[in-house]
Amino acid sequence: MNQASRYIFNLYHYLLNFRDTLEFALNREHTKQIYDQRKFIIENGIKENTPLGNFFAQNKENEANIKQLKEGINNVIDELYSEDSNVISVSNDVVRVDHTQHTKIYELVIPTAEKLRDVVYGYINFARGRNELENDILDLVKKDEVLYRTIVVMLLLSDYIKSFQEFQKVMSESGGKPTPQSNYIVQNELLKLAGLIRSSRFSTHATDNTTLDLLDKVNQILEMCEGRRDRRDNKSFGDLFKEVQSEIQKYLSTVEPVWKSAYDKILKEVIELDNKNRQNNSGANVA
Repeated sequence: MNQASRYIFNLYHYLLNFRDTLEFALNREHTKQIYDQRKFIIENGIKENTPLGNFFAQNKENEANIKQLKEGINNVIDELYSEDSNVISVSNDVVRVDHTQHTKIYELVIPTAEKLRDVVYGYINFARGRNELENDILDLVKKDEVLYRTIVVMLLLSDYIKSFQEFQKVMSESGGKPTPQSNYIVQNELLKLAGLIRSSRFSTHATDNTTLDLLDKVNQILEMCEGRRDRRDNKSFGDLFKEVQSEIQKYLSTVEPVWKSAYDKILKEVIELDNKNRQNNSGANVA
């Protein structure tokens, strides 16, 4: 592994932990160990002499963009990883998540994760221009791209469906007339979640048809929910949701092991390289 690949991997590893904050939106048990690990990496990975800290220092000419990225990271730290967070809290080694605030998690994490991903791709293009880009690191980032887009659409669509079903219930109870409650659901849940789904689709670096077709299918269903597209074969929304969620889960079960294999391979190489460097440095100190 050359120096360029190692640097790209370090930036990617930060991105990985930052965007995995989205996992707290899954209604399952979350361990304090994982919480603490992510918090440590996210907080310390922006300090001086870290890969991302060096990126900040070396790109002062892009002050506005750097400031925006830093603010996005610090907002995640303050709102999700601090003792004052009202979304994620830790007590007696138990991690508790307020699952009524998923949209807040998404709005904090996803836009800044996109900016971090742009940094990673920026260094990939820089390494490519210097003929220093190695296939393994590029392959890992490409596989992560597919996995990440699948995870994002899975999480966002799940919450969108819940909000849409609640919207339908409210509208049914009001005889089809808009109410303050239905307007709230539209403005604060449906529009925000749909906007994030579409933004992720627009931002994807993936080019394979399987991934893009799945993301496009989700967008088509959003248009059906918004009354801008007819439902195919006059299927019920329930059937449409069930069908696309099944496709997403099936695709996720396919792409996640492929990504993990690529990640484990490079992580092993990085660990071995670190151990070798420590041994060499230790020998030099003894000498």
